[in-house]
Amino acid sequence: MMGVTLLGVVLIFLSVGLNIQTAESCRCLQRHSQDQFCTSEMVILADVTGKGGSVRNLFRYKITAIQVLKGSNNVSRIQYVYTDPQSSCGITLDQGRYVLTGNRLRDGIEVMMCDIVKQWDHLSLTEQENFSQMYMMGCNCTISTCSDSPCCPQSENECKWETNSPQSLDYVCLKDSEGICSWYMPHSKVDVDALCKVEMRR
Repeated sequence: MMGVTLLGVVLIFLSVGLNIQTAESCRCLQRHSQDQFCTSEMVILADVTGKGGSVRNLFRYKITAIQVLKGSNNVSRIQYVYTDPQSSCGITLDQGRYVLTGNRLRDGIEVMMCDIVKQWDHLSLTEQENFSQMYMMGCNCTISTCSDSPCCPQSENECKWETNSPQSLDYVCLKDSEGICSWYMPHSKVDVDALCKVEMRR
């Protein structure tokens, strides 16, 4: 009886440890959408039309690809979104139009929890334009995060994203006429904090 009880305790601890390990492995870093766009193998705009069952230990959703925003241009071969059906690293999709980032597969895209999974109609018009056109133009810049103002870039190829500034999600990081990466909002350049300008001159 004691052996059975001890075995039960050990199994409980192993189960808890496995759940913690899974949760830790699926923890996502806070990243700007442009950074995720530029570092993803593929970005697509697609209509999710239904579920397609499990294939090769992955669950798949049937999709109609509307546009490939980054990656292979062969839209006709992109028919499915694959994801992990068991762990917390997977995603759940409803029917509707999504912008998705992930890894290219033979007949679709593999998308996990830390990828971009956003309903198109829930994005602002500025975000839609950024995904459709602007982000790709800024992939020769790098974006890093900071939480304390001023967020000063360390090089001319970097934009610092102040994560506490919600409106900055609409910003896009592009090279200006002098080849310096800077934040832009619709129709205007975002002025860099005066303290940063002093630092950049040093």
